[in-house]
Amino acid sequence: MVVKLKKKIRNLKIGLLGTRKSLLADVLDKRKILFCHIDRIASIDSSFDIIFASGIYSLIEDGYLKLPAYGIRGFHETSLPGGRGNSPIQWTIENKRTNLTITAFKFVKGMDTGDYIYQYNISVSNSDTLVELEEKRKAGIQECFAAIIDEMEHGCLVFRKQTGSVSISPKRTPSDSELDVNKTLIELWDKIRVCDNGKFPAFFRINNKKIILKYEVEN
Repeated sequence: MVVKLKKKIRNLKIGLLGTRKSLLADVLDKRKILFCHIDRIASIDSSFDIIFASGIYSLIEDGYLKLPAYGIRGFHETSLPGGRGNSPIQWTIENKRTNLTITAFKFVKGMDTGDYIYQYNISVSNSDTLVELEEKRKAGIQECFAAIIDEMEHGCLVFRKQTGSVSISPKRTPSDSELDVNKTLIELWDKIRVCDNGKFPAFFRINNKKIILKYEVEN
């Protein structure tokens, strides 16, 4: 479905929301498109034409979703409807996917269920660590957002229904960093490389002792 914008993009009141909103701000700054920073969900009101969000970790109440004229649009790092939910980067690697897919979609009531606007694929190598995957996430969000702005500069937004098999990724816990001592390091590598060395390092147990394992990749 194609939605024609009633105003030129430079006349829209655009809001940016979330912990990664600075990535979106960089794209708009380069094009000299004005926007407003939104620090709290409670600050959303009907004066906004459209809001873009990145780094939102809870569902937004339906009442706020309906306030902007063109809604709230966000980003999720899987090819929706596969991988809805939590920790998309980690589950992408542990599920042996070869691409990190950034999906821009409309926030609606429900988790990651809205129509999508654009999808951008980034290849993943078998040596990419969590730090490198985070950088690829950032670059992918900016590329995806830039493509959306291109469409908006032509006066439209294109929406597509999510199709395919639905899967839900669970919230990760510290136990997801535990390694099976009966497996080889090669078998364990995907689990190891998505562990956060600082907050949730990989570990295993021997004789009722917890052994913490931290990793680094050298060129």
